[in-house]
Amino acid sequence: MKVKSYIAADINEALLQAKEEIGEDAVILAQQETPKGLLLTVGWDDNVIELKKSTILIDRDKLQKKLEYHGITESIKQKLIDAIVLKSDDDNCSETSALAFALEQHLTFTSLLDSKNNLQMFMGTPGAGKSTTIAKVATLAKMKGQKVAIVSTDNIRAGANTQLKSFAEILDVDFYFCKEPQQLFSFINENGAKYQRVFIDTAGINPFLSAEVDKVASFADVFRGDKILIIDAGRNVDEAVEVAEIFKSLGAKMLLPTRLDLTRRLGAVVSIAGEVALSICGFTVSSSIAKGFVEIDAKTFASLLVGQEGD
Repeated sequence: MKVKSYIAADINEALLQAKEEIGEDAVILAQQETPKGLLLTVGWDDNVIELKKSTILIDRDKLQKKLEYHGITESIKQKLIDAIVLKSDDDNCSETSALAFALEQHLTFTSLLDSKNNLQMFMGTPGAGKSTTIAKVATLAKMKGQKVAIVSTDNIRAGANTQLKSFAEILDVDFYFCKEPQQLFSFINENGAKYQRVFIDTAGINPFLSAEVDKVASFADVFRGDKILIIDAGRNVDEAVEVAEIFKSLGAKMLLPTRLDLTRRLGAVVSIAGEVALSICGFTVSSSIAKGFVEIDAKTFASLLVGQEGD
């Protein structure tokens, strides 16, 4: 993979520069605010770019092997393959663009920080990375000039509030703790409109224990904002789908996978998005708080899936 950086006034201008020079297959690797503007780093596969410029049809069998490597559930894999076959007859169609077309037909992608709802609740299992993810998302929101508040409802895990409060102090954003659902309800009614983004943490729970599910459900029931499932991108596929179904019953509509940098097989992400119909709203890609969250679309996700080893 080749890498190149662009500097511009904002992300849209930087992306335009990259796409004009490299094409639609450029993958965002990192973005950072600098004194001279936004620094955008992208990467691309030379083989993919050259294939896009030719009229050679893509290798459908190779793409199918890629999907099998990732361990995607059979029903979603077959839907993607059918869409790839439909698209791959086009002239100048690359593997990446064919897969992106298939993903757009069967998955949805959402911009977390462009949501019209300023209230966003994060849910997941213990150790999935909710608190760290909130810090990463809050950092990006601050970089965009948004007024942010972080709210914790986790009265189970020792040190959870201390960690989030420390993040909030570093980021210079307001922090609140709501021990009971009624406190959260009152906070939203009284203070929610003061902020452009309110990120709400919940306790990590075992979704297979109804008593623990009920703890989060009591907070989810008084909340009318976006609900986001945080899950390890490398989790077992079948189990991940089952977990996602339970969190969907609590109102989750978005999916934010973590630890992308430590994951080679992304079948759990594709399968949850397809089987459970949760919209992918981004990934965490490193341990860095300042650079660790990226939003994603079908083309970028297709590049990730094609670029992983699996031949």
